[in-house]
Amino acid sequence: MPGPARAPSAHETAAAGGFTIAFCLEGQLRLDDQPALHEAVALARHQPGSRLVVLATRPEGQRLRGPHQRRIGAQALASLRSRLTALGIPLLSFPQQTTAAALDAIRPLLRPDRLFKAQQSRLFEAWPVAPERFPLVFSNFRRRLDRPPEAPLPPPDLSGLGWLAADWPEAWPREWLQSLDPDPVADPLGDPYRDPQSDPRSAFPFRGDEPTALARLQHFCGGSDGLRHYKARRNGLVGTEFSSKLSPFLALGSLSVRRIWQVLLEYQAREGADEGSEWLKQELLWREFFLWSEQRHGAAFHGASGLQNRQPAWLENRELFERWCHADGGHPLIDAQLRELLASGYLSNRGRQWVASHFINSLQLPWTWGARFFEWWLIDAEPALNTGNWAYLAGVGSDPRSFGGSPRRFDLERQVGLYDPEQTHRQRWS
Repeated sequence: MPGPARAPSAHETAAAGGFTIAFCLEGQLRLDDQPALHEAVALARHQPGSRLVVLATRPEGQRLRGPHQRRIGAQALASLRSRLTALGIPLLSFPQQTTAAALDAIRPLLRPDRLFKAQQSRLFEAWPVAPERFPLVFSNFRRRLDRPPEAPLPPPDLSGLGWLAADWPEAWPREWLQSLDPDPVADPLGDPYRDPQSDPRSAFPFRGDEPTALARLQHFCGGSDGLRHYKARRNGLVGTEFSSKLSPFLALGSLSVRRIWQVLLEYQAREGADEGSEWLKQELLWREFFLWSEQRHGAAFHGASGLQNRQPAWLENRELFERWCHADGGHPLIDAQLRELLASGYLSNRGRQWVASHFINSLQLPWTWGARFFEWWLIDAEPALNTGNWAYLAGVGSDPRSFGGSPRRFDLERQVGLYDPEQTHRQRWS
């Protein structure tokens, strides 16, 4: 990667006596509720003349995001860069590279004195249950929680930490900086569904940036009746209001789970704890359970035999799998769900269960194949959550209904009668 003939050092660029501080987003594309960013700012205030640079990187071990997540991730990065640039703070984008690789790339131009890394958004920063006592089932996890979630932090004051002066183009060549931004939707695997655009039929027509995420949170939890009726409507198939639509923002890190929890508490203090708000809190705890389960069990969590060390006799029919991947599996309801997924990246909760159940029980294909496909295409994919739900449906997951080794089956004809009696969804995605 080309650089200037003589790059200014951090100490030449920052004011005398200060530090150059790098804050690495590591997949958390927001300024709200960033504890490590508060630490970086506190150090900068303690060392007058310090300056801040922000790096957009991916966490170590995180797989590459699929095209839909990269599309809305690019939106989140563009919004964040605009906000930081207004403060004179540069954002260098390496969304497909680890922090170590990004630091190697910028070393000819900049050597930060101190480095801070964002952490994945969780309700609990530390283990909520002792690791050696971490339960296999969600109900026990919920009972063993020994404290309430931590309160979120507001965005820190970043004023005075910028360094993009009038001579910045000479100090930091714009051409070099622009070369750091890869195509946000280019598919390195050469998939035929290359560079997808947001589909007007999508149940998630939103941008992925932090302001949009916060606006959606306030709308669903205060500006509409969505939260009050969340439990009753969450299995809908068409439209934006049948569920919260917060999961893509959580997956991108443009919204903090602790911020959602706080807004839920505020709602309950104002309106009372109703069925909808309690159910959404439970869904957030399920997310927490899967994240900590993955950390507790490591590679075994994603293994084909699951946490029960049991592997049914799957049919490794790659021809059938290929047709299924192109929404040509032969079942009209399932094919419509897959067309929605490929076009928009989104599927309803009920639709995901139908597709996975059909994949496992009717096609008898290896559940890990379907899970990996979902992880690539879902706009809200989080590996721990995706694996946890697929393993449960496959009968090898961390749920008491899976302990008997029986995959969960859905009567699709009955489900259509319950959730799509007019075939609205099927016609929409035909």
